[in-house]
Amino acid sequence: MKENLKKNILNSILGILIATLLFLLNGTKIPYLDKHADTYFQQAITKASIAYATCRFINGAVSILKESDLQLEPAGVGISLAIGQILDPIDDMTERTSTILVTSIVSLGVQKIIYELSISFVFPVLIGCILILSLLTWFKNIPKIQKIHSTLLKVSIILIAGRLFLPIASSANESIYRLYFAPKITEKMNNLKINMTEFNKLKELSIPESDNILESLKNKSNFIKDKTIAFKKAALQIIKKTKSIITNLLALGFLFVGYFIIQVIVIPLSSFWLLLKIINALLFYPDNAYLYNILPEKV
Repeated sequence: MKENLKKNILNSILGILIATLLFLLNGTKIPYLDKHADTYFQQAITKASIAYATCRFINGAVSILKESDLQLEPAGVGISLAIGQILDPIDDMTERTSTILVTSIVSLGVQKIIYELSISFVFPVLIGCILILSLLTWFKNIPKIQKIHSTLLKVSIILIAGRLFLPIASSANESIYRLYFAPKITEKMNNLKINMTEFNKLKELSIPESDNILESLKNKSNFIKDKTIAFKKAALQIIKKTKSIITNLLALGFLFVGYFIIQVIVIPLSSFWLLLKIINALLFYPDNAYLYNILPEKV
């Protein structure tokens, strides 16, 4: 009897001390993890936004180029190459890649909001659970109270895991992004910028019209010859650059889809599951569980 009384007093005092400590630490950030999480969310959203802006720039440039033609008309008679149809695949790919990037940015924003809410609200709820657990310790012999006690303890475990899993997940995400995704994404982005710079130069390939055919042939024969060669090269460049831009956009889309799956699904769920297992093992390990009134007391 005295042993049970001492244990109840000890559990109550311990619960009150923990609740008091959590109250004092409410809103306080975990030194390493939270700082890392803040940096990760800020940089990840910025990088995804830059990638999105690049895609929109490409989309805008393509829209302008689609309205233009490559012309070779030295005397009002000649040939022209409509670029619009060739650029349709690029236009379609930029739209799809932009959609993926918007989804990634939104998911990062939602995670950041959840993370900030966990800083503000997890500790107050956890304090309430611990205080109730300290009170219920005195009524552990009642079966219904025992079930409530067990449920509240599990809720407390979930709250602790919920407070820690996003900072831990963000640290893992940042490491994976820095080591694998960042170099590849930077490479594809640079390739897109180079290709679009060269693509814009194609608009300069045209020959002004002239009403006098003989004059054009006499005075501009060399110019026409040079422009004809340039026109041929331009046609080949359009096909080459279009293929390169589509390839890089496709690779960029795949990279962000892979990163999105890892960032939003794989690592957060894995971190949450692992934390639950660790905390559950610490609290429910047979040698310690009786302290929390979950298993029968040691004999």
